[in-house]
Amino acid sequence: MKPNNQKWILLALILVLPVSAFSQDLSGIAGAYADIGLGTRPLGMGGAYTAVAEDDNAARWNPAALSLASTRSAGFTWTNQFNLIPYNYLAGSYPLQQWGAGFFVESAGDDVYRENTIAFAGGTSFEKLNMLPMLKGLHVGASAKIRWVGFGNNEDGGEGQISGDAFGFGLDIGFLYQTPFTDKVQLAFVTRDLLNTISWSTDGPNGSYSEGVPVSMVFGAAYHPYDNTLLTIDLSPAVYKDAYTRVAMGGEYMMFNIVALRAGIAQNLSSPFQNRDVTFGLGINYKFKDIGTIRAGVSYLIDELVNTPRVGLSFVW
Repeated sequence: MKPNNQKWILLALILVLPVSAFSQDLSGIAGAYADIGLGTRPLGMGGAYTAVAEDDNAARWNPAALSLASTRSAGFTWTNQFNLIPYNYLAGSYPLQQWGAGFFVESAGDDVYRENTIAFAGGTSFEKLNMLPMLKGLHVGASAKIRWVGFGNNEDGGEGQISGDAFGFGLDIGFLYQTPFTDKVQLAFVTRDLLNTISWSTDGPNGSYSEGVPVSMVFGAAYHPYDNTLLTIDLSPAVYKDAYTRVAMGGEYMMFNIVALRAGIAQNLSSPFQNRDVTFGLGINYKFKDIGTIRAGVSYLIDELVNTPRVGLSFVW
């Protein structure tokens, strides 16, 4: 792709931000595709990961971080949310000359109701595209998501069972800023499902109809006080009247570049329902000489409803 074309694509990503779905009469409570957050490292840190996202999780958490990718990575995470809903998550990243590319695939549910997502993402920076030197530390990225749903495919549904499917798309835009005065701080902003729709088709009384997924925004910051210590915070402001502002904070401590200890907390602000989540995580890195590094991780979510573990494995080369 020619450099001039890349510049126009970057400008288009920025200009699309004011195109808001907030004007739609939507609820802030997701009826489908509720975002539980995936990846053992992000969840081990309470979900405060927007300003980090420096691995195979970038395409999902902040596609702008793909611009920082220097190695290839791929990872898998599994969880059984609330001991009810199985989630399978596969993600990867790949550095290119002027861009970083990534993807993720999610599948949640069973034959009664299953949601699927496949996304392709890219990230770059003003510096790589030789644009606006005063913004050399700013990275920008986007994730384009394709979604499809199937439901009512279980054989034990009984008389009157309703079945159908759905198809839709979503677009996430992310920014990440490396501050010029110190390399210990990164700032980030992500808006998820800025543009989106889902078209449903059922054999029930509702027939066919379309609706949107609630748009969300996240502001994040990451701070490295020491090389082996990472502190993060994410703030998700309420976009809709029936939603609440939510804050997440987390930390990671690396020992001998092998063992990672993680912890985090997330809860609503100014709400009678705190919906507080406390998380803990453990990561083990094992490096194979001249091949790559295997990263095994587990995180544990302590929730007001049901506690849930997550397990994952990734490879970096």
